[in-house]
Amino acid sequence: MKKAIIFLNGDRPRKNEIKNEELTESLKICADGAYRYVKEICVPDVVLGDFDSIGAERIDKSCKIIRFCPEKDYTDGHLAVQFALDEGADNILIFGALGGRPDMEYANLSLLYQAKKAGAKAEIRGGGFTVTLENGAFEKKVKKGACVSMAPFFEVAHIISTKGLKYPMKNVTLNRLHVSLSISNVAMADSFFVEAEGELLLFTENI
Repeated sequence: MKKAIIFLNGDRPRKNEIKNEELTESLKICADGAYRYVKEICVPDVVLGDFDSIGAERIDKSCKIIRFCPEKDYTDGHLAVQFALDEGADNILIFGALGGRPDMEYANLSLLYQAKKAGAKAEIRGGGFTVTLENGAFEKKVKKGACVSMAPFFEVAHIISTKGLKYPMKNVTLNRLHVSLSISNVAMADSFFVEAEGELLLFTENI
């Protein structure tokens, strides 16, 4: 398993959100503007983007720099995930996807699907939560009392059943009008189980 960490130009990671072993074991990829906070955490292996947020001349000389034209069809986040995939990463951890511009935050959630379609696992960590894209039957380990929320990635997702949540759900269809039904649930133990159909955004609180 090859791991990659991607740093985007949203909110910087909290101190307890990133582990030293994750930094040492992973290919570290930084989107240009994120370098302002990343340089205080580690020296990234790669810094890429159109450098509209920070000049390439300010980057540590040991970093590989990949420059893209500012007028491009893809966000820096998309390009960073694609670079990680091209380097063989099958486990991708993304920081800085949340916070900042709301349109970019929305676009960054699609990075989970981009990775999944390529056969890689991905998660977004930030704002005290971990965000993953799930389907089928799955079990998640959390701390008891953690907030758990779910939302359809596409227009509709169907929750067949849940176990280990304060508010059980059975045969619930989630869509844009009924997403509130699956917001702010609570884990009653150190893990919970969900069986679902359709791509489901899962938000679990890091406590």
